[in-house]
Amino acid sequence: MYEMIIDVDQMREDLPAIRLGLAVARQQQAFVAGVHIVAQMPSVTAIPDALAILEAEEESARRRAPWWQELCHRANVEGSWEVFRGVYVPVLATRSRMADLLVCSSPAGHRDLPVGWDNVTRTLFAGGVPVLLAPDDYEVRGAPERVLVAWNGSGESTEAIRAALPLLREASEVHLLDGWHETLPGFGPPTLAVGEWLARQGVTVRQRRPFHPGEDAGVHLLREAEAMRADLLVMGAWGRSRISELVLGGTTHHVLSHAQLPLLLAH
Repeated sequence: MYEMIIDVDQMREDLPAIRLGLAVARQQQAFVAGVHIVAQMPSVTAIPDALAILEAEEESARRRAPWWQELCHRANVEGSWEVFRGVYVPVLATRSRMADLLVCSSPAGHRDLPVGWDNVTRTLFAGGVPVLLAPDDYEVRGAPERVLVAWNGSGESTEAIRAALPLLREASEVHLLDGWHETLPGFGPPTLAVGEWLARQGVTVRQRRPFHPGEDAGVHLLREAEAMRADLLVMGAWGRSRISELVLGGTTHHVLSHAQLPLLLAH
């Protein structure tokens, strides 16, 4: 059975991450766990008053189980409500390893941590599970229908496409930006026929364009997504080191910082 986790950081049923996650779960007939984490830093364990506050917050969160079950019932999906207390990233990364997809709010709207050092990005690195991100101001109309896939032959982009296959099979329109660069025989990896592979997986690519990644690759990806009115962009994340992208700039950092549509990322 396809399993999803929605990171319920804010308990608001109008939150795009929750609405998008439930819409995808309904489309995929998936089991969806709503996970709320009561963040606890090791330094507070010696402070009695702080521990009492965290225990009260945890108990309050557990009492929201009927709220989550009602959301699942309305979405016509099966789900569970799970509350954990601990260090945010290790807890979410560990739990997400038992899922096919993790759904979170996009980190771009959170000003407490810069993109790249936020909980979502660090979970993507720590857990390895693909992540579906929804901007906080995105208007969810249902599961994604028009999808733009960015592929450059990297392991990250290939994993992103593999993770997106269930959604791509249900999409009404899939466009592929093919950024693969052929090398001299024997001096690089073999050419991969991604279009033919997608066809064998039951995905019809309606439009395929060559893509030449460069310094403005992130700008180009978002421009292409806007031109086709995409409601999902599938891409690999952090193809080079996260520190390099933060210092020098990079495709993932630009897209995470500026995207106004959902993203499906894999690392």
